[in-house]
Amino acid sequence: MRRERFTRIPPLSLILCALFFSLCGLSGCSSPAGGFPGTNTVIDWVNFVRFGGITYIAVDTRPGRALARSDLGPVFATVQFKLEGNVHDPGYQTKDGDAAFLAAGSKVYTVKGYRPTFRLAAQQDNGLTLYEADTNPHARKGGDLLDIEGKVRSIGILSEQDAITELGAIKDRSQVAKLVDEIVQAPVDQKRQGGDLSYFLAFHLFDGTVVKRTYWPDTGLLERGILLPASFGQAIKAALPT
Repeated sequence: MRRERFTRIPPLSLILCALFFSLCGLSGCSSPAGGFPGTNTVIDWVNFVRFGGITYIAVDTRPGRALARSDLGPVFATVQFKLEGNVHDPGYQTKDGDAAFLAAGSKVYTVKGYRPTFRLAAQQDNGLTLYEADTNPHARKGGDLLDIEGKVRSIGILSEQDAITELGAIKDRSQVAKLVDEIVQAPVDQKRQGGDLSYFLAFHLFDGTVVKRTYWPDTGLLERGILLPASFGQAIKAALPT
């Protein structure tokens, strides 16, 4: 029997393929295996949970601090179904209560200071995993996806190569507040694709955590689907070394 295994999508590709994940059940990729009897497909799932129609993706907390138990609020929901090891159809459509790796019965918590439509957390592998909203069918403006208004200390512009190396930064409080306001007021189109050149923007929050998102300056798109004005791109460009 032929065994097919798919490589887990790395973080950079995850952003570009997020719409595809939502269509094919958040598996690493699709395969014709589901259409050929006798073929066993092994899926490498992206680490996600879904509640209330919102798909949350596990995020890298660097370069900020890791989540602590003191950050957790009340239980928000309970995982109903674990996909890893139980689903072998790449065409599976995810449902509320699904999780890629969390076992059924796992508690998922709110995060203090943030709306549950933006951040959730769960115990996983002897640590805490932070989940942030990736796709939200109810989002109409940036603030519906990113609950960061009044919470950003500075904005780092990171290399697309490693999402860690800082190429530039915006630290002036009034400018930071203006840019964050542009984000939360911007319209959202979650079907919109990114461009060629991209950076990671690291929003350093006052509580020491970081929100990190891909930004495509040529299209003005901040993932996931936030359509920013030209003034935002001009500010980012001005913060980069010449």
